[in-house]
Amino acid sequence: MKSYNRHQEAGISLLCALFLLCTVLPGISSAQTQPDGIYVIFDASGSMWQKLPDQSFKIETAKQVLQEFFKRDFKDYELAFRAYGHRTKGDCQDSELITSFSPADKALPKLEEFMKSVNPKGKTPIHLSLTQALTDFGTRAGEIILISDGIETCDADPCELVRMWQEKNVNIRVHVVGLGLDEKSKQAMRCISEAAGTEYYDAGSADELAAGLQKIQKKAVASVLKIVGLDSGGESRVVHGSLWRDGKKLYEVGSHRRNVVEAGKYTLSIGIQTRNMQIYKPVNVEVDIPEGSERRVEVTVATPPRIRATFLDGETAQRGALIHAYQNGKKVFKFRAQDEIYVDEGTYEFRSQPNKQNKLTVTETLGAGDDKEIIFRMVHTVHAKFKLVASGSGIWFRQNYELWRNGEKKHGVHVNNGVRVLPGQYDLRLPDNLTPHEIPGITITEEAKQTFEFTVPTGHVTFIYEQADGTRDQDKRCFVGRAGSRSTHFRMSGKKFPLTPGSYYVKGWRGEYDDVSFEVAEGEEKNIVIRAKK
Repeated sequence: MKSYNRHQEAGISLLCALFLLCTVLPGISSAQTQPDGIYVIFDASGSMWQKLPDQSFKIETAKQVLQEFFKRDFKDYELAFRAYGHRTKGDCQDSELITSFSPADKALPKLEEFMKSVNPKGKTPIHLSLTQALTDFGTRAGEIILISDGIETCDADPCELVRMWQEKNVNIRVHVVGLGLDEKSKQAMRCISEAAGTEYYDAGSADELAAGLQKIQKKAVASVLKIVGLDSGGESRVVHGSLWRDGKKLYEVGSHRRNVVEAGKYTLSIGIQTRNMQIYKPVNVEVDIPEGSERRVEVTVATPPRIRATFLDGETAQRGALIHAYQNGKKVFKFRAQDEIYVDEGTYEFRSQPNKQNKLTVTETLGAGDDKEIIFRMVHTVHAKFKLVASGSGIWFRQNYELWRNGEKKHGVHVNNGVRVLPGQYDLRLPDNLTPHEIPGITITEEAKQTFEFTVPTGHVTFIYEQADGTRDQDKRCFVGRAGSRSTHFRMSGKKFPLTPGSYYVKGWRGEYDDVSFEVAEGEEKNIVIRAKK
């Protein structure tokens, strides 16, 4: 089995983001419109032809156990089944939905038909299969059971993917059963379970595989508490809280997830969680959760103050930056400019620094029911880019520049991204100690975006290696410095380089060549011979 690199495909990430946007934002109902699902992802890659310790083939053992598993009692849950690695060798897109969500008695014939003809042959695209499963779930909640005899082999990280699901409150749990894995592979697969907050099951025989699936099935169809949070106007809100009994907190629960709990009577303490990590004015409700069924509870909760931030340059909205909230000089939370968040009541000092010229502070007092916009008014800055090119050749000096004013460095300037600055007059410097240059008196106007290009007076030098007898030597590195400086920069011989006018020296490779001093004038092109020592 091959190890995987941490990598996320842009298209997959976008798909996940779009799905999550519809599941976790405030104001969008968390109630499910479809039955919960149990979704099996099955490894049919080429390695499934290997044998287990009891000398049975992995594929034959899995076929037998899965067909029996689908005959179990799944109550009102619908089942789906996906396989990977069964159609094409070496194909990281080989993942197929064999049966979409349907009652167990309807899913079983399709599974049995698939098992008769399956011929393991391909790779192990776990990340892709999980991502496609997320789409297949639609608005359902439920469980994914991943059965695999090896780790991801398609340059992706399913562990990181599942961790992202947890962070975004995806209402699906992932369970992992490893079939005949070595220790290294067990660690990698266990990472997926740990990211999902579930137990990893290891199977080296048919009995162990069946036992693991039975435990997962039992947990999946256990007692479930579904919570719907509503504000005073009847709008859905994401709520968080806990279940208590006899003065002890037993479970953390929320409307954004499927809460699997033991049957019994509890006190539910629930409310909207603020960015201060507090539950705002929690509501206490007595709930009785029956054995092996779902209990749905609607709770009307108080709405805490809600805020968002806007950065204005004049009347123009800007992207802004991270915002830190302080109370009594202590930082209590942070949020991004694009976030809309709930906070506790009180007076806050909001601080942000979107650029060097704008270190901003806004103080605001927030009370119950407030819905406020925090306005940061910025000092007007503009975006400036610079490009310095060598005279004669137009070669671009691809290094960061500096802006100076009155003998003081004001800004570093990224060679590609430029810099955001106050309008005014500056001196632009190319600070390289080999080819220094300064352009004084550049005026940056009020225009929002500006690009400047300047020509740097240069000569051009090509370094030529020769052997002691004067014959051409192979090209290799050499080390060039400005006269009077001990600092050198490596260059490759045989190529033309721009140098600003001045005196230079060049040292050959590994001290095997004579040092050479030379002059460069503007517009001059010359070859500098570096000859081997006799």
